[in-house]
Amino acid sequence: MLPGGDKPRPMLPEEVAAPAPAVTAPSVYRDPLTWAIALVVFGAYTTISVSRLIQLNPTSWDLSIFTECVKQYAHFHAPIVDVMGAGTNTLGVHFSPALAAITPFFWVFPSPATLLVVQALLAGASVFPVSGAAREKVGPGAARTIALSYGFSWGLQQMSNFDFHEIALAVPLLAFSLSALVRGRITTTVLWAMPLVLVKEDQGFTVAALGMYLLFSGDRAADRTRMRAGQFLTVWGLGWSLLAILVIIPHFNASHVYTFWGNGGVLAPGGHASFLALVRQFCYAWPVKLQTVVLLLLPTAFIALRSPLVLIALPGIGLRFVSSDNAYWGTSWHYNATVMPILFVAAVDALARMAAARQAAGTALDSGTPGPRGRRRAALAGAERHGPAMMVAIAAAMAFQFPLSSLWNGQTYETGPHIAADNAAMAKVPDGATVLTTLNLLASLAARTDTYWLANPGNPDTEYIVFDGQNTGTSDVPATVNQFYPGHIYTQIFADGNVYVFRRNVP
Repeated sequence: MLPGGDKPRPMLPEEVAAPAPAVTAPSVYRDPLTWAIALVVFGAYTTISVSRLIQLNPTSWDLSIFTECVKQYAHFHAPIVDVMGAGTNTLGVHFSPALAAITPFFWVFPSPATLLVVQALLAGASVFPVSGAAREKVGPGAARTIALSYGFSWGLQQMSNFDFHEIALAVPLLAFSLSALVRGRITTTVLWAMPLVLVKEDQGFTVAALGMYLLFSGDRAADRTRMRAGQFLTVWGLGWSLLAILVIIPHFNASHVYTFWGNGGVLAPGGHASFLALVRQFCYAWPVKLQTVVLLLLPTAFIALRSPLVLIALPGIGLRFVSSDNAYWGTSWHYNATVMPILFVAAVDALARMAAARQAAGTALDSGTPGPRGRRRAALAGAERHGPAMMVAIAAAMAFQFPLSSLWNGQTYETGPHIAADNAAMAKVPDGATVLTTLNLLASLAARTDTYWLANPGNPDTEYIVFDGQNTGTSDVPATVNQFYPGHIYTQIFADGNVYVFRRNVP
């Protein structure tokens, strides 16, 4: 009772500024079920990606690019990747020096499979911070369920199905940084976020968004550490992204430009930028983009929307949607992997906020209050109580529509005579040789040779040509090679099942 006989008024959920401190839970690293989930995630994604490599069935040329890039770093050379074009420095395409962190693994296992296994390992490792945040904020049982839902979220599946990409390095960094953030560990948040700017030039904008969240979500007067951290990350992120895009990449680019300005539409050099034109470009093909947003939020049962942390995902999504390249808009490829840790940690934060609001109100959210407020409270109570179960149910349902379903498809593990012919052909090429080849063989050869893609213009006369006619739809490979290289420059030294090897004649 207050003086005068008045009872204290319970706080409404919307008046709760932040989650109440959670009960300390044992470390997630001591939980065998979380370890089991992480190991299954690692095993599943390794199987998906390595199976594609064994079948010589790449989704693009990226695995060969990154294999040759890491090989160059492993030999302490500049990242010159001839797969992309003779003499191409990858630092003139994307600013991704963090790839050098993979070199110790490549020293031991110099193979494109090394990159795929590392990528799966990074995905599995990111389960721990997401689960750790959930364990501390909403309890061990829910944490395990959320860990399972996150580990098999479709964005991570698509990343593993896409062979390899540098953004795999960003996934655990984001997961650890945001996990520390929701647990109030500001210094740890900053330390995990800082290396993101070295993963890819656009990650600095996400780091800046994290910094702005720190600036505007806390008590500025009471928490000076939070404010300083927010200011630092905002400047650090924006500074590195702008430096990479405007200075570093053009410096290493043969044409001294940032190539991806060409996908900027009205933002590209020579474009007629205006606010209205930018809005039109952003909203172009809106059904595809809306579907992507819905599918991004679906794995968290839309609970992530209850946390302001979800705003940290906006720079990455916004840059993709404003691009004129439709490859960035949808759910294919690897572009949604970095959104997954943001949304799942946001969902954890949202569940904690709901619980804190209910406890502060002193009554259950679904206590029978009539009208719209009662229905809202009932909906929030249902989300709080059943949210983790809904997440895992959604993950299970989506597993049949995304790459995880390939694990129980026998064709995933099949190889045939044509693959054997490809492997026999590649064995004819000695280590360190220069070789021109087709898309399906690029990655395997790039690990040990100087490799060029047959589809690129301006390739030099390499020492060997390995040509899979089935991969290109070429019926008469010898005639095609003679057409491009008349005068008996090359001698055929291998042929099996429309797979050929030609060796350049020594003058």
